[in-house]
Amino acid sequence: MLTWINEKAKWIIVIFAAGIVVGLLAMDRVPDQGHSYPVGVVKDQKISYSEFDSRIKTIVQNQYQGQHLEDEQYTQLRAEVFQSFVRQILLGELFEKAELQASVAELESEFANNSDAVRARLVQEAQGRLYSIQQQATSQEDLMQRSQAYIASLPKFLTDSTFNKEEYDAWLKTPEAFRWGVMLQYEESLKSNTIPARQLQALVGASIHQTSLEAGWSANRRMTEYDLKVAVANGADFAVDEKTVDSVMVAGYYNAHKDSFFVTKDVAKFEYAYIPVQATAGDDARIREYAMTLYYQLTDSSSTTTFEDMARISSEDPGSAENGGALDREAGRGLYVPEFEKAALALDSGAISEPVRSQYGYHIIKSYGKSKDSTGAELAKVGHILLVVNASSETIDSLEAIMNTIKSAVDAGKSFADAAKEQNLESKTSNWISRGEDIAGMGYLKGLTAYAWPNDNLPPEGSKVSPVMKSNQWVAIALKVGDLKAGERSLDLYFDGIKANLLRAKASAAAEAYLNSVAEKVKAVNPEDSATAVEKVYVETKTVSVDGYVPGFGYSNVNFAKAVKNAKVGEWTSAIATDNGAVMIKVESKKEPEAEALQAAVKNDVANVSGYAATSMFSEFINNIENGTPVENNLDLFYRD
Repeated sequence: MLTWINEKAKWIIVIFAAGIVVGLLAMDRVPDQGHSYPVGVVKDQKISYSEFDSRIKTIVQNQYQGQHLEDEQYTQLRAEVFQSFVRQILLGELFEKAELQASVAELESEFANNSDAVRARLVQEAQGRLYSIQQQATSQEDLMQRSQAYIASLPKFLTDSTFNKEEYDAWLKTPEAFRWGVMLQYEESLKSNTIPARQLQALVGASIHQTSLEAGWSANRRMTEYDLKVAVANGADFAVDEKTVDSVMVAGYYNAHKDSFFVTKDVAKFEYAYIPVQATAGDDARIREYAMTLYYQLTDSSSTTTFEDMARISSEDPGSAENGGALDREAGRGLYVPEFEKAALALDSGAISEPVRSQYGYHIIKSYGKSKDSTGAELAKVGHILLVVNASSETIDSLEAIMNTIKSAVDAGKSFADAAKEQNLESKTSNWISRGEDIAGMGYLKGLTAYAWPNDNLPPEGSKVSPVMKSNQWVAIALKVGDLKAGERSLDLYFDGIKANLLRAKASAAAEAYLNSVAEKVKAVNPEDSATAVEKVYVETKTVSVDGYVPGFGYSNVNFAKAVKNAKVGEWTSAIATDNGAVMIKVESKKEPEAEALQAAVKNDVANVSGYAATSMFSEFINNIENGTPVENNLDLFYRD
């Protein structure tokens, strides 16, 4: 029976995999499809499931081309596609209000200036047509004749090895150009989105015009170089005890600056417990037994199964499986783990090893012959079948049972911490997280977002504790213990950050006081003579601009810009507190840019900076509209995150 299964493994696995895919798709969709829930609603406009799913499938097909996507990747992709629908709806409303439309001249310009994009679409459609011809052909001769006739009908710029722009421009003016489906689709995309968006951006950024005077000031400031001596007292050397900043001080700072501590998006905090997913000795034994079954099959003289076919079907090394298990580097160079290399070098050409255990799992190795390198060291060309030792479903089920015991205890009235402790697990409290984010150190946990922010269209869960959540590394459950809505102010959310800033400010103040106290010694320091060094202060010479990196200040620091502006050449400044400690500077010399270089920079800034500023303003404009628009998100009705 085992021999038959292994010989038919390829087809069994294909059929079984297809069944799994259908089952998972069925399980992944939650709602009653008869209700026809929209995936989302934006300003009374519905995002239909069919449109949404079609866009997802198109992206997966075109961008990932058959690659396996993990749950986390799918969740992220769905979130990005959902946001693209939201933006599309909001932009469409803005285009309509502003009466923005693509002109014929703008469309012609887009087609003429984006030949690469057009050609890529044409090639894709042509390949699809050739595939259709292949399916319809009645014979090899019919296929050749029809294929050659179709290729001959294509525009020359598409089939010639060298692209001819003049031929392309001439083709655009013919009726044949817009008999291609992709050309009509591209034209629609330009008319409905690309060109109106550019027009809207021009309207939003119309007030941004940098004058030559403004550009001159900015360029001169940026291009002026200073030869400095810099003395730095690092704040880390003056760190203060955490107890010097208590909760009263943090609350006082928060109350004095409340408008700086808005909650920008919905967030939640959790108590959670987890168990690492690790293979047991029993799991290891099962994989070894399976590996031995494959070994016996491969070494059975009556079997028709080849090593290469078995590798393609069974190996879990994606880098070599599709090549029949063949590895692109010889064993013997130290590139592989010792157990693997030892077994590989011991094989005669054509021989297959018994399963060899390494940190990666069990390897069945085949030798394709030996050779020697220039030093005389023995090498072996090999292939392998890798079977990874993962936790079995029985092992994972036992971990889930532990988590469900904790869940039942909490629902019965016990605290989460006590229920976890009874199972010899530690309860932890998470960081504040928003939709789609991870508990620190845990990575992606499928189901966490749906538990924390349940959809109003779904019936309430029977438990206040999350369902058991699994990843490749963990089995976990969580209890939501905090919930903040966007637009609220929160001390709790910002407490740790405020405390860290207050401690850093105290450290900087201590560094500043110390640096002032040793200022005379610092002024006498020669950076090249260690004998003149001052404790807790390092001095170096540096040539910088206000936009560059300055020790103690960092990059493009406004405090440095103020200090260097007011500093007198040849004199040390007093100590200046920074985010990183304290700094004294001495301007040794100042070099302003050459007039010609400055003029060129001004010309470039006037031409480009306004465009960059307009783009940034437009992006902020759209983001603000998105953030201020109520959006109904029903992704969790269709997909379990």
